[in-house]
Amino acid sequence: MLTLMVILQIILGVLLVGLILLQKGKGAEMGVAFGTGAADTLFGPTGAMSLLAKITWGLAFVFMLNSIGISYIIYKSNTSSITSNMPTTQTSPAPISNPKTKPITK
Repeated sequence: MLTLMVILQIILGVLLVGLILLQKGKGAEMGVAFGTGAADTLFGPTGAMSLLAKITWGLAFVFMLNSIGISYIIYKSNTSSITSNMPTTQTSPAPISNPKTKPITK
């Protein structure tokens, strides 16, 4: 299960990078914005989201859910291995034996 989730995470990551690079940035019209009267699009609301933006948001959401799922699976596997390796019986510690020390003489 963990292997499938990691493979899905890699695929989602590559798709996200590709989709983000395909999109046009907010400042893409800055060169023509000053002088043509198109400054409203640069500084104002951009309107509805494009299809690429919606797909990117969806993939980002699935990416985050998958990340949380992978973290949970790894956490559960680590805590179960830690508790299974712990001894079930309590042993008393061995008594500490102090050797007799010689008195300091001058």
